[in-house]
Amino acid sequence: MHTPSSAEVDIPPHVRPDQVYRFDIYTDPRLLRDLHTGYREMQQEAPEIFWTPRNGGHWLVTRFDLIEQVIKDSSSFSNREIEIPKTQSPFQAIPINLDPPEHTPYRKMLMRHFTPRMVSDLEGQMQDWAERLIDKVYADGGCDFAEQLGALYPVTVFMELAGLPLDRYIEFRQIVTEFFSHIPAERRIELQRQIFFELETVLRARMEQPRDDLFSRLVAEEVDGRKLTMDELLSIAFLLFVAGLDTVANALTFSFHFLAQHPDIQDRLRVEPDVIPKYIDESMRRFPVTNGVRLIRRDMDFAGAQLKEGEMIVAPMTLAGLDDRRNPDPETFDIDRQRRQHVSFSTGPHLCLGHYLAKAEMRIFVTEFLRRIPRFQLADGFAPEWRAGVVMAMEKLPIVWNVEQQHVA
Repeated sequence: MHTPSSAEVDIPPHVRPDQVYRFDIYTDPRLLRDLHTGYREMQQEAPEIFWTPRNGGHWLVTRFDLIEQVIKDSSSFSNREIEIPKTQSPFQAIPINLDPPEHTPYRKMLMRHFTPRMVSDLEGQMQDWAERLIDKVYADGGCDFAEQLGALYPVTVFMELAGLPLDRYIEFRQIVTEFFSHIPAERRIELQRQIFFELETVLRARMEQPRDDLFSRLVAEEVDGRKLTMDELLSIAFLLFVAGLDTVANALTFSFHFLAQHPDIQDRLRVEPDVIPKYIDESMRRFPVTNGVRLIRRDMDFAGAQLKEGEMIVAPMTLAGLDDRRNPDPETFDIDRQRRQHVSFSTGPHLCLGHYLAKAEMRIFVTEFLRRIPRFQLADGFAPEWRAGVVMAMEKLPIVWNVEQQHVA
């Protein structure tokens, strides 16, 4: 399978020469060496706003204030296109591809299903899955954390919550992993079509025979006093599907890649489990997963650049938490950091719907893993393989531990 061309497009006449900086969000060598330090290196070298001729040509902002502004200001920066380069896909994901005010009623409806209370009610299930999956690998003295735990745990939790068939985990996970990789627009649309087909099958089954699951509850939901159409249901389910099957998996894997190299922090979290929420917040600041992409809605002067309607702009959430103007010494991982600032779950009207669920999943999993598994480290010879782009990942993470040490049953 071929990937999109990295050939450069012509530089538009409204872009000043000093605003051109060649950076590829998928293939820049710095990112493929280490995603997050690679972004930080770019941030220190590049202008605060620049235009890159890669991937169809687009703008990119590098500092917290500008990133936050692009993500929040839906009147200037639209969510209707959130891929680089543009896919111009016929499929919409509700509510993420909508802008306020159209977006708002869907958002309000969905928020009812991701409240702190709802997440609290799921903690028993999350705990159960964490214990079962960790116990399953304990005696092996190691595992590929990325798939065997980092992905399997949150994806299983989501699939059970949504009412998706657990025996299709591998198949669904492969679809979503490819969807977020560096593939041509035509293939991404093909995968979207495949996902919509699978989801329609499940949704129609829930219409016939509702169960106690999220998709059944969505089928019964209303927006503006009316039932959701099948197109709306599919669009909402699509967003939940691609988010639920990938993002927390990546956040956990980044976090455990760091933990495996820092036995002192493992030890501290075992002794002081109350600081695990702070650890997770610092992990999200230091190792974010997603990067914001927006469609410019109108010609405007922004941060000294002339933006044109229809152009694309990238606001990497990765760079917000790494901005030394907001987080002193940003590359240092500091659980006790004061006034930690990041937008790793986005911000404004598109704040991640599942952020309460994601944080609870990570808290429970980190707690249970450190309670049940002794000191662990990276397997000998491990070299990370990074997936750069809009949603970032580490493809594999082999870790090892000594099974002779005490295991909590």
